Amino acid sequence: MAVSNRLVTGIAIGGGILSILSAFSLGSVIFTVIAALLFLISLVVWKYGHILIPAITKATNFIEVRDGYEISPTRDYIIKKSENGYYASKFLEIRFYESTMDKQEEQKTSMIESFERAISSLKYIVKISLLISAVDLSKHIDDIKTKRGSAESKKSKIAKEGSDEGIRTDREIAMWNRLLDRITHGERPVEVIAYASTTSFGLTKEEAVAKVRRQAKEIRTILSSTLGCDIVEMVDLDMVKCFEWDKFFPATQEELRDELF
Repeated sequence: MAVSNRLVTGIAIGGGILSILSAFSLGSVIFTVIAALLFLISLVVWKYGHILIPAITKATNFIEVRDGYEISPTRDYIIKKSENGYYASKFLEIRFYESTMDKQEEQKTSMIESFERAISSLKYIVKISLLISAVDLSKHIDDIKTKRGSAESKKSKIAKEGSDEGIRTDREIAMWNRLLDRITHGERPVEVIAYASTTSFGLTKEEAVAKVRRQAKEIRTILSSTLGCDIVEMVDLDMVKCFEWDKFFPATQEELRDELF
């Protein structure tokens, strides 16, 4: 049985509803307290499930099996046993903050050259996947403004704390501003979800895992430094979704939004 953020959240919400109904029918204070506690748990899991679930599965050494593949208790890699050894795969989210569409020719050339340098610097086989979807403009503009406001608030907080993340935050704000500018000039935007995956082989499970973690770390360093983007190692449901998307991905915008909820 798969352990997921949605499953735990659903169980907590369902238990909370049952407790509320019991509290009304029986007039019990205990059931009211239980309902409040379960709803609190559901909110925590929904918000921080990507941290809590891996910690729980790691502590209990829970291994999820799907079609012959194993999802580790730490939920940060997927492994498969073969006749000769083990294959391990990790997934990396790619967060682009710049595009060639609003650049001058020299800047476009520089970005293309950076991408070529990144590709030529990779020592391992890497698959870079892009999911592209048309965006509904009715809500997209408000979403962009909300995200830009969040980035601006983060920048203000960083400035007060003296953090070194100011450059990355500036890039993010500039990205949202460029998107708004392109939309107001009639360009139909698309949503791009980008991630990379890499696989290693080892005679033992430990060897395969050690290799894939080393590969992922090196790929993360190379791509982030040459492409000017953020690379985040994916865990839990985000990793599982990318793994499943290699076979079947959402067929409609509604399904994609539901997957990213």
